[in-house]
Amino acid sequence: MNPDIESLKSDLAAGRIERRAALKLALAAGVTLAACGELLAAAAAPSRVRSTRTIAPLKERVDYIVVGSGTAGCVLANRLSADPDVNVVVLEGGVWAGTNAGIDAPGGWPALQGGEFDWKYSTVPQPGLDGRRLPCPRGKGFGGSSLINAMGHQRGHAGGYDRWEQLGATGWNHANVLPYHRRSETFSSGASAFRGGDGPLDVLVVPEERGHPVARAFLDAARGLKFEWSDDFNGASHGQACWNQFNINAAGAREHGARAYLEPIMGRPNLDLLADAPVQRVIVRNGRCTGVTYLHDGRPVELHAERGVVMAAGAIDSPRLMMLSGLGPADHLRELGIAVAADLPGLGQNLHDHPLVGGVAYEATRPLPVSAFNHGEGMLFATLGQSEVPDMLLMCVTVPFVIPTVGTPPPNCYTFVPALIQPRSRGTLRLGSADPSQPAIIDPGTYLDPADLELMVAGVELARDLAARPELAAWSLREAHPGPTAKTRAALRDFVKRGTSPFYHPVGTARMGRDAAAPVTPDLRVRGVEGLWVADASVMPQIVPAMTNAATVAIAERGADLIAGRKPSP
Repeated sequence: MNPDIESLKSDLAAGRIERRAALKLALAAGVTLAACGELLAAAAAPSRVRSTRTIAPLKERVDYIVVGSGTAGCVLANRLSADPDVNVVVLEGGVWAGTNAGIDAPGGWPALQGGEFDWKYSTVPQPGLDGRRLPCPRGKGFGGSSLINAMGHQRGHAGGYDRWEQLGATGWNHANVLPYHRRSETFSSGASAFRGGDGPLDVLVVPEERGHPVARAFLDAARGLKFEWSDDFNGASHGQACWNQFNINAAGAREHGARAYLEPIMGRPNLDLLADAPVQRVIVRNGRCTGVTYLHDGRPVELHAERGVVMAAGAIDSPRLMMLSGLGPADHLRELGIAVAADLPGLGQNLHDHPLVGGVAYEATRPLPVSAFNHGEGMLFATLGQSEVPDMLLMCVTVPFVIPTVGTPPPNCYTFVPALIQPRSRGTLRLGSADPSQPAIIDPGTYLDPADLELMVAGVELARDLAARPELAAWSLREAHPGPTAKTRAALRDFVKRGTSPFYHPVGTARMGRDAAAPVTPDLRVRGVEGLWVADASVMPQIVPAMTNAATVAIAERGADLIAGRKPSP
């Protein structure tokens, strides 16, 4: 073993060097990526993560309780505990993933959904999809869905954030959110007025020389159709055709929320991370949230908070837990025998996601190289409707990404995947019972607005137009799906319905706004309840026109300042 690596491992374990700095030193010395993986393992030692199965319940009051340790919870834990006089406890129903080969390898993400780090939720039958139920995977463990997602880092067009403010989320326009995007990241191409250079989260843009050849042909085809090129769609010019960006670190491993935001602060004595600790309810007395009830080794115990509780369990479980606690639509709660602590009729409304179609598949003329990243390197943001910002994301996926209800793809094929990124349809989230062990009733309302279905058909037509371009002729043998018989718009509608899946980006169920129907105010306080905040994807009034993880990070970054009473960055 390289003695320099052993020295770096020792320094990491002792906290004498930060993980990113150790990786850079190792790579500069020419060590292998496998050896860098050992560094990640050394950095990931969960010295501050304790299971409720092995420790006594916490007795003392703390300052803040963070419910959930997904992307948002990891950010909040880091930023709130930065004040050494503030004690923070994070409660997570899952466990610490540590260094896990399945999670760490960027190309392995398709196998993670439905596994041990997934809560494995599903929707109710969708009328807009002829009664099909849809999977709704949600990450289980420290890092949440960033443990099992495809690692895409896309902030979304500035107009998406400006729309938040227009919808009543005062202070959440793009100019106000941009500093938090910058604060969160270390961008592989360096810092700028739009990009961060020393944040916790590594963001890698696909290097041109390492890009997949089919993705390169896809992007050339997009430019052939006169779509504008962007060197950095998260930067000054959003552009349309572009290489994707990923949460992948210098060692080539997944950079999930726990790795970025929790591992570097394990030594803070004012931070407790509790695993195997599913929250049952928040405690609301006389209009104030005083703590939570969670399961400690299977038994309910209470933990109290001096300053308050921050919900960071995501767009499915944050509203579910609040409803179980008597916060939500009064009539719905009374039907289940839950005493109403605050009537919040908008809680659980406004559920929406990005539907996608998997997919428009082409058998390749020759064996396809394996992606060096996540199989989805080429991106095209297009406007097909009347939106002021892109409403369609077309992805080039260099593996057979085809939904089983469409059919079986050829093994050697690539896929164009259209995703509707400004959907009009809205659904709901409701309780099925007052039992905290039962999942919520998830109804995203897919294609309830018929305009969404028509736009998705237009997205399939755009995919076909790209595939017919000469830039892709050398790779395309035949169209496997929808296939040459799908010639009419009715046939394409049928294909879209059979091929639709969620993008697994649920948002909006505790939207923030100034109006009385908004469950959460623009400063992220739950309306009518003192000492309770929500700071995750559930507060988005409208979904961002891009993958949602980067926006969730920014919400939690800005939210931590608002909750702690710090002046938000300009």
